[in-house]
Amino acid sequence: MIVVADASPLIFLGKVGKLDLIPRLFKGDILIPEAVKEEVLSPPIPPAEERALSAFLNRCALTKVTRPRRFASAMSRADNEALTLAVRKSADLLLSDERLLREMALIEGVRTVGTLGILLRGMEKSILTRSQARGTVELLIRKHGFRISIEVYEAVLSRITGSSA
Repeated sequence: MIVVADASPLIFLGKVGKLDLIPRLFKGDILIPEAVKEEVLSPPIPPAEERALSAFLNRCALTKVTRPRRFASAMSRADNEALTLAVRKSADLLLSDERLLREMALIEGVRTVGTLGILLRGMEKSILTRSQARGTVELLIRKHGFRISIEVYEAVLSRITGSSA
């Protein structure tokens, strides 16, 4: 399996100590464009998060993306590099929370999963309990500024609790 990661899932999973979910859920190569590494490690970053992110990045394949395609003018350099790499490597999955990047990936035929999807998969694979998954979602929103719509929040909670709302 080839997985390309954009910055936001790495940053948010790093904040809550859940970066280990990525290699546990997605066996194979995890590719990180250089621009994503730069974004993930850009100051200000608490020392503990920097250590966790650096250790994670050292286990991934850091990749220089030459002449990245410009998919949309509103996308960052890191987003464009991530999608360019995913397309060029025929990646099985692109990890991203960015709406525009996910829309462009869909157009390019690249499947995506974001931070919440990773947490839900972790719960479904019994790496996280329902309580841990819910607590992590709440921590992301309340302490770390993770923004989602009410509809997405309710859908995620429904999956976590196993109820159909």
